[in-house]
Amino acid sequence: MRALSFNGRIRTLSERQAARLLLLPTILFFLLFQYYPILKSLVISFFDYGLLRRNTPFVGLENYLRQFRDPLFLSALGNTLLFVAGCVAVGVALALFLAVLVESSGRWAKVYRTLYFMPVVTSLMATAMVWRWLYASNGLINFLLTLVGLSPQGWLLDAELALPSLMALTVWKNLGFDMILFAAALQSIPSEYYEVARLEGATPWQAFRFVTLPSLRSIVVLVGITAVIRSFQVFTIVLAMTQGGPVNATRTIVYHIYEQGIQYDEMGYASAAAAVLLALIGAMTYLQMRIDRKR
Repeated sequence: MRALSFNGRIRTLSERQAARLLLLPTILFFLLFQYYPILKSLVISFFDYGLLRRNTPFVGLENYLRQFRDPLFLSALGNTLLFVAGCVAVGVALALFLAVLVESSGRWAKVYRTLYFMPVVTSLMATAMVWRWLYASNGLINFLLTLVGLSPQGWLLDAELALPSLMALTVWKNLGFDMILFAAALQSIPSEYYEVARLEGATPWQAFRFVTLPSLRSIVVLVGITAVIRSFQVFTIVLAMTQGGPVNATRTIVYHIYEQGIQYDEMGYASAAAAVLLALIGAMTYLQMRIDRKR
């Protein structure tokens, strides 16, 4: 017994050592490729830094103060907040609605999940190109509008329609991912809850309100947080479809960072904008978790 116990102890120690050996490269990977760039960007934000410059003087908080005097950054901030609010509210609600419909469709549920998830795994740049054709003046959407007697619209050329058009594309692209999360959570709800509600005479809406929604509270918070982070980081569709136009109507913070840092070599100023974006994402995430804890 002692030998077995001793051997078991040796085996346990070797497993712990193996786990530590596997964990160490992972920690080093995150420190090198994730946390170091973040810290480096924060340091750069206090300098007048440029990739093509020899002198990089320390400017303190000037890059941060300059942002809130810059109309381009203020426009990007407003557009980003509108984009996040619209995509999160519409995307989460629509994903939950479709998840309930899909899970109630019986044997066709797997087919519907696959169809809705296909846009998620499709290249975002390729998707943007297809939607750019759909939004074109002679594209499919305007063609369908003319069939029902409506006038064509300049979806990406109108300052009032350009941002909602990008929001519609973003919601459609990420709908399948959020729906799969809700579908998995719906499957974990015990069927006994619905049987009791049915015996008590609850209507389908009452069962959804008093059984489904309370059971999905944690997953709603998770989907909401991921949707907020994803929406704040929107960049590819802006670059591929509008380049921030028309008249800066679709300029977002990430596109503003790209333009200032890459095109104009204002890396210090762009790093300060990235720090503000990081603070916004952290604040929104903390607020959502705080509200969920109070509930």
